[in-house]
Amino acid sequence: MSGMPTEVQPLLSPCHSNVNDGNYREGKLSTFLGVVVPCILSIFSVILFLRLGFVVGQAGFLTVIGMLVLAYGLVCMTVLSISAISTNGAVKGGGAYFMISRALGPELGGSIGIIFYFANVFASALYVIGFTEAVINNFGPDGELANAIPGSTWWQYLYGSLVLLFCLIVCVFGAGIFAKTSLIIFLAVMVAISSSVVSFIAQKAFAVNNQSILNENETVLNFAYTGWDIETFRKNLYTNYTEDITTGIKQDFQSVFAVLFNGCTGIMAGANISGDLKNPSKAIPLGTLLACGVTFIVYILLVTFTSFTCSRGLLLNNYNYIQAINLCPPLITIGVFAATLSAALSTLIGASRILEAVARDDILGIFTRPFAKLTKKGEPLRCLLLSWFFVQIIIIAKELNAIAPIVTMFYLLSYGATNFACFLLRVASAPNFRPTFRFYSWHQALFGLIGCLVLMFFINALYATISIAVMIVLFVIISVRGPVTPWGDLSQAVIYHQVRKYLLRLDVRKEHVKYWRPQILLLVSNPRSCYPLIDFINNLKKGGLYILGNVIVGRFCESTLEKHRSQFLGWLSFADKRHLKAFVEITTANCVRDGARNLMLTSGLGGMKPNTVVLGFYDNSVPFDTTESYLQELSQNSSHFSFLFRNRNFDTFEDEFKQLTSNFPSLRCNDSQQLSSHDYVGIIKDAIMMQKNVLIVRNFHNLKKISSSSIDIWPFSASSDVYDNTYYLVLQLGCILHMVPHWSNLKLRVLAVSDNQVMEESLYDRIQKLLKDLRIPAEVKVVTFNSKLSPSIHANSHGSDCIQCVNPTPSQVNRLIRTHSSNASVIFTSLPQIPNRENEYTCFLSEIDKLSENLPPIVMAHGTKTVTCTSV
Repeated sequence: MSGMPTEVQPLLSPCHSNVNDGNYREGKLSTFLGVVVPCILSIFSVILFLRLGFVVGQAGFLTVIGMLVLAYGLVCMTVLSISAISTNGAVKGGGAYFMISRALGPELGGSIGIIFYFANVFASALYVIGFTEAVINNFGPDGELANAIPGSTWWQYLYGSLVLLFCLIVCVFGAGIFAKTSLIIFLAVMVAISSSVVSFIAQKAFAVNNQSILNENETVLNFAYTGWDIETFRKNLYTNYTEDITTGIKQDFQSVFAVLFNGCTGIMAGANISGDLKNPSKAIPLGTLLACGVTFIVYILLVTFTSFTCSRGLLLNNYNYIQAINLCPPLITIGVFAATLSAALSTLIGASRILEAVARDDILGIFTRPFAKLTKKGEPLRCLLLSWFFVQIIIIAKELNAIAPIVTMFYLLSYGATNFACFLLRVASAPNFRPTFRFYSWHQALFGLIGCLVLMFFINALYATISIAVMIVLFVIISVRGPVTPWGDLSQAVIYHQVRKYLLRLDVRKEHVKYWRPQILLLVSNPRSCYPLIDFINNLKKGGLYILGNVIVGRFCESTLEKHRSQFLGWLSFADKRHLKAFVEITTANCVRDGARNLMLTSGLGGMKPNTVVLGFYDNSVPFDTTESYLQELSQNSSHFSFLFRNRNFDTFEDEFKQLTSNFPSLRCNDSQQLSSHDYVGIIKDAIMMQKNVLIVRNFHNLKKISSSSIDIWPFSASSDVYDNTYYLVLQLGCILHMVPHWSNLKLRVLAVSDNQVMEESLYDRIQKLLKDLRIPAEVKVVTFNSKLSPSIHANSHGSDCIQCVNPTPSQVNRLIRTHSSNASVIFTSLPQIPNRENEYTCFLSEIDKLSENLPPIVMAHGTKTVTCTSV
């Protein structure tokens, strides 16, 4: 049956995608080519050669060092989280998305995956713009090397489009060509960095010609390269925020850090192509940490050399200063082209792999399903083309410094989610979370998460808010429309950990009547005959415990246990589809009474044990199948039950419901009653002996919530105290039901019986006062009962006046209720006196039959403990 599990999922099982992986490619890349090289190139990217001078000139040496320590501290905490998750099992394609989704579930994993996809798309656009900027600086109007090409806006867009087309072609040929291309680019970047270090040391002081900056006389301004000079270092030591020469916007710590942080965000480059790695679990932690260490050292060296040798004017006005001071400028040109091109390549192929993984998991259904299709060689061509299209649109923006904060937001959100996943996995203490990478802790993951969120709002609160809002919207969409996945849900492990902790703190010895709530065990033989009742008890529990209990009668053997497993899964699916906040307990026993006794004794856990047992009415008539009438009630009141349909029409819901309930046994025939009348009353007595309240319910196949009707309470007392436990219980249950939103629009009435018209007003006042003390907003109605029989008269212990407590016979009560409550939606009243001797059991069943016959749905209660109080 669709949506119905047929077997228990094994404890050790592989995770499967929803899409056939027949064409899925085999990983071929080593740690160095698959992780170290892509990560180093992505981290350096456009920032190293084109924005390092801007950062030092604006923020100063000390602040930049602090920024680098902060950025790399945050990045390294994220790397440790990535390493822990990636070494806890097989990692497939999709990198961060795959790891987060398998840890946190499809909702959060999918939403972060989509955000991370766009982070890579925007980053690819950023690097393409950086490449274009380098082309214009070197070969455009007033170029460093030549004045060979036009440099207007649309020409720049054309150059960027051509570069992007080249990246697309390389990516189309697959990860192998990408790795070989990256290695060549990596060597070029390393040569360029080495030449920069040599030039900083060997280059003599000179004036750098900056043709893009003119003074008032329209003559070119020159800025000094001072060589190694302590005075230059002193001037570059502290901050000096000014306007950006490209955007004209005054800079500050947040804006400069947003630019610098982009030079630290390539740590996922290796993880993004995890499906192309030979050994992802080994390559990702080792390669990523190595890349972080190398790039951090290079940044520190170049920032230090720059601060000692370059004047502030040079740094603020010449983004290409490293080339201008180099002994062999073409090497830097090649390095800039190589760094930006490699970063664009890495993020474009990374974006396509993330989208492929999201599509393969069918997270967004028809929106991403077409992109799950691979080529014969296993390449995600459609994902590449869509990513290329998005980047093509974004590069119209042209301003590198304007796009950088957006990229930073998306990356920080992705890093925060990765740390969150590691944190939850660690604190959940699941035995199967045993990563081979040991250098992590929940403290580090938590600091990483907090650091990412704080930095997001520190850099740009508006962008941070928008990013988180987008994630929440995606989370909701995937929660509503996403598929059921077999990955395992970390939230279950976290909930288990927390519930266990708080259950141990929930001490039954500290229970107090002020905080009493119904904790209900509903004994059900077959849900086919009691759908309305199951819903009704779900409302009546009011935030308390709700257990659906069922007894399978039979000898304890393999066939009985198989039946137990099958029915248990069926009950769980039924509770899920009906959105019941209930637990399911099924037991096997030789007879129903033994099973019911087991359930009453063992249901619940710790301080969460049932205090109220609900049984259906006992008779020998054939049970009424409530399926059709129940569905008809839902159809007629669909607006009240829209939460059940979950974006489906009623016909679809009806088909699913009938299919679901077809797994339950057929209703019994006349000759197949498994419970004797003696055992039925015995169950009631067992419950009372265990100090549990007992509710006997009848006629709930006729349950209808009509706004013009009422909830009627008919309390009677069987003891010398007018207000005994049963009296309070009946009042409490009626009040609790009236507090439920679906029932709050019905009138709540308390009907008291008196056989003396003279005492009628006094009884009305007494009950009115009691309801006021109990804060029960009910209307009081006193019904005069004329009987030739002498009523029981009990002294009222709550006052000096004598109030008659009239206890008519069950038949007389039935007539009173039919007269005054025939239109009520549900009735609460007291059970007749529970018999002590077995020879009175038949008489007791006859009494409750007479009491409840031909009435609206009725709940007959017997209380064993105090359930309410009047004190604060």
